[in-house]
Amino acid sequence: MKILAVDDDDFILELIPMISAKAGYPDVTVVQSAQLALDALESAQDAFECFLFDIHMPGMDGIELCERVRAIPAYRKTPIIMLTAMTERDYIDRAFKAGATDYATKPFDITELGARLRMAEELVIARQQAAAHDSTGNAGRSALDRGHTLDPSDDVQIEGIKGLIDYKSFKAYLTQLSRAGLESSQVLAIKIDGIEAIHARASSEEFLYALTEVADAISEVLKTSQHIIAYAGSGTFVVISGKTGPETSSGTETAIQYQLDDKNSEYDNGDPLDI
Repeated sequence: MKILAVDDDDFILELIPMISAKAGYPDVTVVQSAQLALDALESAQDAFECFLFDIHMPGMDGIELCERVRAIPAYRKTPIIMLTAMTERDYIDRAFKAGATDYATKPFDITELGARLRMAEELVIARQQAAAHDSTGNAGRSALDRGHTLDPSDDVQIEGIKGLIDYKSFKAYLTQLSRAGLESSQVLAIKIDGIEAIHARASSEEFLYALTEVADAISEVLKTSQHIIAYAGSGTFVVISGKTGPETSSGTETAIQYQLDDKNSEYDNGDPLDI
């Protein structure tokens, strides 16, 4: 796995390759600034497969760098592990919303960082296998001919929704919150009623569209609170909210349903998509 590590601390840049090599990942390029990282991406002959970004750096910080890297099509899903000694919720939220995959705190625990690199490698391998399947098994067939490539229980990747991250990153986010000792967070779960019937009728593209409509409605309802959303599969979304005062289930459900009804969602043939 080809790794790019970015940190303005010379000691950290010496330490990371040693820890990575001990964990079985010796191919590490290190640079001292976000701009040098972007230069390295532009000049690299082979794409990097994992990033380690320090958050607190002069000039462009690691969170902005994360956003810049996610804007590059080739790196939209590449694992990004944020490195920092900061545990404040604002930094954690901003990092994951910017597209971070995982989070490692300084000073480094050798075993922990190695485990996070192995998790990143698992993501890389899974995405390579999925890409290979799509390029062979689905070549030359339309979406409707293929039928479903999505199962209702799949951890589907939904994009373009404010505050929404993938489920694996969500788990890492929860771990980081517990370390920070933040006990004021509220956990919500929102499930689509009749998700199996929607899945049975919809194409994969229509099913993803339905999930995106729900994610957008949830984000809109919770926009005044600090929140992180993830799709957990089987029509269920999970939310961590920092809103003061408990959310009422009936009020939240009604508000989300209102947003969905107002969208007038449709299947591709124009039939109503009742969510």
